[in-house]
Amino acid sequence: MLPCSARTGSGLDEVWDAVERHRATLEEHGELSTKRATQQVDWMWSMVRDRLLDRLQSDPGVRDAIPGLERDVRAGELTATLAAERILGQLGR
Repeated sequence: MLPCSARTGSGLDEVWDAVERHRATLEEHGELSTKRATQQVDWMWSMVRDRLLDRLQSDPGVRDAIPGLERDVRAGELTATLAAERILGQLGR
């Protein structure tokens, strides 16, 4: 932990030096590139999830079915797993 003040500027040089040392250590051990690669894969899957959800929510059949499925899940008349399978079953129709 390093003390610093944005108001007075005291300690900012020390904080920045620590940031640069930390980055250099990560680069030296290959950790920075590993972290960046993992972030790219995570970002890919995040985009897939977002696009699938958008596609499902914009599908008229899914949009029409959702209120009833949610009601049935809330009432305990349908399991969440079965409701999800019914929603996902709309893909490709």
